[in-house]
Amino acid sequence: MKFIHTLPTRWLYSLLAFGLLSVSGCSTPPEYKVIGKTTHSTTCQVSAALCIESHVFRVVDYEKDEMLITYDSSKPAEVADDILKKYRLRAKRSDNLDSVKTTMITAATNGQDPMDLVAVIKKQETEVDASTSNFYTTANVSGNDLYPMSMTGVTAARARTGSSGAGVTIGMIDTPVDMNYSDSLQAAIERINLVASGDERNRLHGTEVAGVMVSNNPRIGIAPQSRLVAISAFSTNPANPDQRRSNSGLVARALEIAMDQGVDVLNLSFAGKSDPLVDKLVQAAVQRGIVVVASAGNEGPGAQPAYPAAIPGVIAVTAVDRNRQVFGRANRGSYIGLAAPGVGILTTAPRGSFQVSSGTSLATAHVSGVAALLLAANRANFSPNLLYQTATDLGTPGHDGDYGHGLVNVERALASIGVR
Repeated sequence: MKFIHTLPTRWLYSLLAFGLLSVSGCSTPPEYKVIGKTTHSTTCQVSAALCIESHVFRVVDYEKDEMLITYDSSKPAEVADDILKKYRLRAKRSDNLDSVKTTMITAATNGQDPMDLVAVIKKQETEVDASTSNFYTTANVSGNDLYPMSMTGVTAARARTGSSGAGVTIGMIDTPVDMNYSDSLQAAIERINLVASGDERNRLHGTEVAGVMVSNNPRIGIAPQSRLVAISAFSTNPANPDQRRSNSGLVARALEIAMDQGVDVLNLSFAGKSDPLVDKLVQAAVQRGIVVVASAGNEGPGAQPAYPAAIPGVIAVTAVDRNRQVFGRANRGSYIGLAAPGVGILTTAPRGSFQVSSGTSLATAHVSGVAALLLAANRANFSPNLLYQTATDLGTPGHDGDYGHGLVNVERALASIGVR
């Protein structure tokens, strides 16, 4: 996930929120719902007369008039029809998530609170599962400090192998990508839009992330010969025009499409909280042998683990600057896997322009590009663990919660798979 000082954002799941969102000059205040009252306080322990009644709140970090109903796809559709009728829900769309043998109904709740409905359905129904459609977000922060790709050995690796990711398919789930007027993004990019392209601001994050992976500009793109499947699932948050947001229903559809497209590497430059359906699909991608790379998050050292980065088998990426110091706004934790350049990164922007930005989104894209380079060089001998084993150790010796296993090192990784 990535930050731009001029575009303050936050992590709504707190996923940013996805890395999905964020910490910038200022944040969007979270929305809360009153769910009850309490008189529990320390003053009550002194005297009943001093007890003060106060409201109990919960964060509304999900779509307020939408929920997801899922069930085993081998069961008849009538299973869902009965639930929709019983709980006064309206089906908005139905999707088959074949990778996890699940049918997903996106349903309007007709004014009912989705969180309350989920609790009731989970308690009373056995044929289906229910969940809120949780928010994921992207985050941006601008910068002005440039440093070369040679920091991780990308330049030398491309010269040695003569390949820049040819024969490898990278998938990304992000905002729409703007390829208009841009010669540097006319590579093999296939755009699949689940949301409208919107204005330039709406296309900024996805365009920047795509640039780091496949731009033809030699100062920007890591693996420009790779095929990129850009699936847009993030768009402007109506409550905050500077924030890009998605929900678990859209992300689930995008993950299924990515697997159907046969991607080798899957870039998830977003973050949020753990979501049962999204987590299940990400795990299915990992089990298929897809290299899944996700943002560690931009919520700072005290933040909770960001998902999908914290899912076992996913490469969770943090960002470092030119001095190999961890990005100050990056999440910390035992789930961090690798570090990569992510502060003051030159990359592509809408209308053929360029942007200097920072954040774990960009570091994630760097690692996805590196994975594509290595797969193109020797697919048979590559595995995600190779990136950990060959990383340049930073911070506390060994794996740590700031840098993970260390800075991704392409030259060491190439030598390990027999490319010298």
